[in-house]
Amino acid sequence: MIGKIFNRLSFKVFLISFVVQVLSGFLICFVLYSRTPEMMYSPVDALDDLVEKLNHSPRSKGGMLIDDFTEETGMDIAIYVEEDYVIGTYNYPVNTIGRRSLRTTDEINKAFARLDENGTMGTVGFTFTDDETDYIAMYYDYGDKHNLIPRALAGSYKQIVLIVVLISLISSLIYAYLFARPVRKLSLVSKRMAEMDFTARCDTGRRDEIGDLARDLNSMSSTLDQKITELENEITRVKELESQKEMFFAAASHELKTPVTVLEGHIRGMIEGIDPYEDHDTYLAKSLRTVKQMEALINEILTASKMQSSDEMVKTQVDMAEILSTRIHESEDLFMIRNIKVNKNFESGLMFEGSAELTALAVGAFISNAVFYSKEDSEIDIESIREDGKIVTSIKNTGSNIAEEDLPHLFEPFYRPDSSRSSRAGGSGLGLYIANLIVTKQGGTASIVNEENGVHAKIILPST
Repeated sequence: MIGKIFNRLSFKVFLISFVVQVLSGFLICFVLYSRTPEMMYSPVDALDDLVEKLNHSPRSKGGMLIDDFTEETGMDIAIYVEEDYVIGTYNYPVNTIGRRSLRTTDEINKAFARLDENGTMGTVGFTFTDDETDYIAMYYDYGDKHNLIPRALAGSYKQIVLIVVLISLISSLIYAYLFARPVRKLSLVSKRMAEMDFTARCDTGRRDEIGDLARDLNSMSSTLDQKITELENEITRVKELESQKEMFFAAASHELKTPVTVLEGHIRGMIEGIDPYEDHDTYLAKSLRTVKQMEALINEILTASKMQSSDEMVKTQVDMAEILSTRIHESEDLFMIRNIKVNKNFESGLMFEGSAELTALAVGAFISNAVFYSKEDSEIDIESIREDGKIVTSIKNTGSNIAEEDLPHLFEPFYRPDSSRSSRAGGSGLGLYIANLIVTKQGGTASIVNEENGVHAKIILPST
């Protein structure tokens, strides 16, 4: 526990600042003591203060005041009763006031003998608060001079030490608190960041280095949060792609299994001469159609796989109106068989950056889907306009709707919402799936929704 406290930054800041300030205080005192000019004073100068104190003190305390004065100044004092004092003759001093005062005539003679040409002597009068007697204090000043500054410092040494220590302690505590408090807050924020909580933010109101560090921590927190979110999204996307691939290849295997089984049955029956497979011409033609179906399915599977695994696409400037016109022209026979009327409305200059071949494949899938989900003798509206910087292409059929439970699955691979219509169209269930992949790869979106009297397919691509 003690070692932990010693290792804290706040304790180190407190200790260093405390030591520096204490040393600085004592250094100032030392300079004052040793380097200040001499300010000489005579002990006689302090007599007025002594008399003032005696006049306001009881007799019991007066003796202590006189003893302290003689000890501090080096002077000698003899106390006389003023009523008994006779000038010019020997008088007997009072020996009951103070322990350091002169009490006998021998002590007075010795004090008088110590006086030289620099010495002085004199008298001052005083009284005590609890004694009506008037007293005379005769002082003997031997001419000693003292430097005032060192004497003052020496006399107040304890107070100076106490003041220096207290000021250093208080200022060090304040300094350590002001320094450690924002650092502690930064530490709490960084701890929450380590626990993957990036909602915590540092106070950025400071304009010093700690404020810079707080702003850097906030920036790092935002960047980490963004990168981790992107990474989580990428992981989710990769997992979804892996799941889609597994489902895709499982469905592809299932779709290929049926024609392969049919083809195997035809060939085996013809080899073994089993009735009715003895009619080779008929069943060779059927086998060829099955092979063509397998070939078309494999090509669609390869296209879908390529679109899934590759993010790169050779892009050029493409005109959506031209693609729609071409696909409508190529589908005229299909429209004629179903007796469907096509209403067109294309704006000019519908340019976007993408692949003309793949976009035509996607548009063809949506048009084919509209045809096979329309009743005979109905109409299909195909429109393409520029809206908010994007090319919006709408394909609407009339006469029928898609079951609501099928709508969310239309862009899934090998999904057939209506087996009878899929069979009629010869579809594999990959057309809309591949179309949606193509549109997405070009930065667009695709959707299919039911309307009051039909189905509305919408393709949105970024315009250039």
